[in-house]
Amino acid sequence: MNIKNIFRKNTSITPAPRPPIPFATDAERWKHIYAGGGEWRYARKGGIEGGMRRVNSLGAAKSLCAELSALCFCEQADFGFASNEAEKFVSDTLRDNGFWRCFPLFLEKMFALGSGVIKVYSENNEIRLNYIGGDKFIPTQYDERGVYGGIIISRFEIDGRRYYLHEKHEKFGNDYIITNTLYDGDSDKEIELSDIFPKLQKETRISNLKKPLFVYFRPSSVNNVCDSPLGMSVLANSADVLKSLDIIFDSMEREFILGRKRIIVPVSAIKGEYGDDGKLHRFFDTGDEVYQAFSANDREELKIVDNSTELRVREHVEAIEELLDLLCMQAGLSPGAMSFKSNSIRTATEVINQGTKTHRTKTAHQQLIREGLTDLLENIALLGKLTGALPFTLSRDDCKVNVVFADSVMQDNSARIDNAVKLFKAGIIDKNRALMEVYGLSADELNAVSVADEALKGGEKFE
Repeated sequence: MNIKNIFRKNTSITPAPRPPIPFATDAERWKHIYAGGGEWRYARKGGIEGGMRRVNSLGAAKSLCAELSALCFCEQADFGFASNEAEKFVSDTLRDNGFWRCFPLFLEKMFALGSGVIKVYSENNEIRLNYIGGDKFIPTQYDERGVYGGIIISRFEIDGRRYYLHEKHEKFGNDYIITNTLYDGDSDKEIELSDIFPKLQKETRISNLKKPLFVYFRPSSVNNVCDSPLGMSVLANSADVLKSLDIIFDSMEREFILGRKRIIVPVSAIKGEYGDDGKLHRFFDTGDEVYQAFSANDREELKIVDNSTELRVREHVEAIEELLDLLCMQAGLSPGAMSFKSNSIRTATEVINQGTKTHRTKTAHQQLIREGLTDLLENIALLGKLTGALPFTLSRDDCKVNVVFADSVMQDNSARIDNAVKLFKAGIIDKNRALMEVYGLSADELNAVSVADEALKGGEKFE
């Protein structure tokens, strides 16, 4: 068996034409909302002709997922292996695959779709990463410990014909089995794999593989749609609020259209002409400055009246602000975290020092992300051993990794100073300890500063 060539990257991954389980249907619905859709996206037009029009979207679903992604991974992470050789190999692999650029984007979609998968594979003797959205992955084997089996679905076209490749990962006892099945995109019938992928094996069996070569990521929120450990979108329980946000945002735009300046003119000032459709079109010529004579018994009939209405912009903005706070509450964020008017928390260090609900939610999400990253990095090292890029003599302990988020050890300067001043005023710490906290000095450094200060007071000069 040639380990180096059993994994191939799937291009243009899209969901299957007929999702085999309801979970895939949920992922498609969440994806639709994330993309600016939703069942409320179209409303009936007014007027005689009628029809449907598209409701304007505030894009709150996209903003929420982006906010959570930046909150959990805005300052990246550090990792360390027991083996320096393994650490360098994994670090180079991540850099070559653009991991630090792609992973925040992957997390945003993971929050939107409820899950995401990163598959580790080998291509041309190089380790590659494939980022797969939750709508392109169907879990088939899972328990309370996580997902260890599933189907990765890829879509591609050749000479105008569509094909679907199902890459099934399963674990049976001590064997890890990868099965590739090819389907015709029009008839959904299975066709010979060798017709399109002559070098791709129908089945690959790997013995004594403790865990799958893909990593399943999910948000920390509990799935209340179905009784399973599968992930659920952060948008799943916020559809009503997102709908209200779009309706009010659309109403604000309509307010400017319907509330724009309107001039009432007498009927006698209206002109008309026949158009190409043969119908009479009436209009008021605003550029006509020539004096004209009109017959009227009442002089009031000849007046032109401004009938403009006052725009209710403030009411719309306040309603949007209230709904954004409701959306934050549902997503586990502090009020104002998504406000577009007031100052909101922007950096992970500020969140840590505030100790708010946002920080607790961030910590919960990061715990699962850390577990996923640990499995991913260990999979890279494991596949490096299987392909010969790393010495096979490396032990399992050498390939174990410790992941630490960079923002978990950082502290905002203003918050540290404020905390030191409060402790000094409360009598908990003395003046020297407060100065050490404010200026970041050690006891020896503070003592040296004090000696120099006393010498200057005594009039001594220092060269």
